[in-house]
Amino acid sequence: MESDSYFDARTCYADGLKLCFGEDGGVLKDAFSERIDAANRKLAELNIYEAECAYSRGAVEKAIDHLELVKTLTYDTVLREKAESLLHRFAQTDSDDDEQIAISSCASCAGSSAGGCTDSAPADDSLPHLEYYELLIQQLPEDQYHRYAELGEDFAYAYIAASRDEHHEALAAFEKCSDTLPQDIYQYEKGKVLHRLGDDNEAEQHLRRAVQLNGSNSLAWFTLAHVLRENDRFQDALAAVETMIEEQILPEQALLLRADIYDATGNHEGAVNQYVELLQTPYARAAAEKLYGILLEMGRRDDAAVILKKYLNKSCH
Repeated sequence: MESDSYFDARTCYADGLKLCFGEDGGVLKDAFSERIDAANRKLAELNIYEAECAYSRGAVEKAIDHLELVKTLTYDTVLREKAESLLHRFAQTDSDDDEQIAISSCASCAGSSAGGCTDSAPADDSLPHLEYYELLIQQLPEDQYHRYAELGEDFAYAYIAASRDEHHEALAAFEKCSDTLPQDIYQYEKGKVLHRLGDDNEAEQHLRRAVQLNGSNSLAWFTLAHVLRENDRFQDALAAVETMIEEQILPEQALLLRADIYDATGNHEGAVNQYVELLQTPYARAAAEKLYGILLEMGRRDDAAVILKKYLNKSCH
C-alpha cells in the first residue's frame, strides 16, 4: 500500500482473508475487509486519474474503460459519482465528436474497445485479460467470487465484454460457454446484459430463473430487485428485498434499496428510519448522503446539519 502497489496489496489482503478461521478469525476478517476496501478505493482513485490522463491525450475509449472499472471497485459514493459524471462527459464526446480524437490514439480502433487495440496505449497501460478479470471478480460477494474464479477463460472473456458494455458480444460469448457454467450464473449474467440492453421483461425472466435455480445467488437477487425498482414496480421490488433481508442475502445493500423504495413511494419517515439504522454499518456514508437530502426536503435542517458534519465530514457553513 505504501508503495502504491494497490492491486498487489489487495491480493495479499484477500489471501489473508481466506486464511481466517476460529474465534480470532472474526476480528481479523473485519481488519482484512477494511484494508481490502481501502485498497479498492485507492485503485478507484488511480483509475479516475488514468481516465483523465487518457482523455487528455484523446484516448476516449481507454478513459471510458478506466471509469467503468471504478464502478466495479468501490461503493464509495463520492468516487462513483465522480466516475459517473466523467463517464457521461467522455461518452458524449466520444459519440458526438469522434473526429477530435487525438492522432496519438489508434485511428483504426477509434470506435472499438481499448482492449482490442494494442497500439492505442503503451502495453503496460492496461492489465492482461485474465488479470483484469481477476480484479473485476474480486469485487463480488465472497461466496460468488469463489464460484466465478473457477469458471475458465472463455467465461472470463465474456464477463469482460459485459463489463465493457459490449452487450451483443457478451451474450454470444455467454451462450458459447453456457453448457460448462452453473445454470444460475448463466441465467444471471444473461439477464444482467439484457437489462443493460433495455429488455427488462426478458431480463426479469432470466433473473427469476436464476434465483429459482439457486436461492442463495446474491447477485441475481439484488439485480432482480434493482430491475424491478427501476421500472417503478415497487411492491414487487419490496418483495424481493424482504426475501433478501429475511435470508440474509446482502442484507445491508437490501436495506439501502428498501430505504430508496420507501423514499420513492413517499414514505419519508420509513426511509429516514432505515437510513439511520444503516449509519452503524459499512454503508454509513452512502446512507448518510441519502439521509441528508431527505432531511432537507422534510425541512429538518438541524438534523441534516448533524448528519453533514458527523458522517460526511463537511461544515454546514
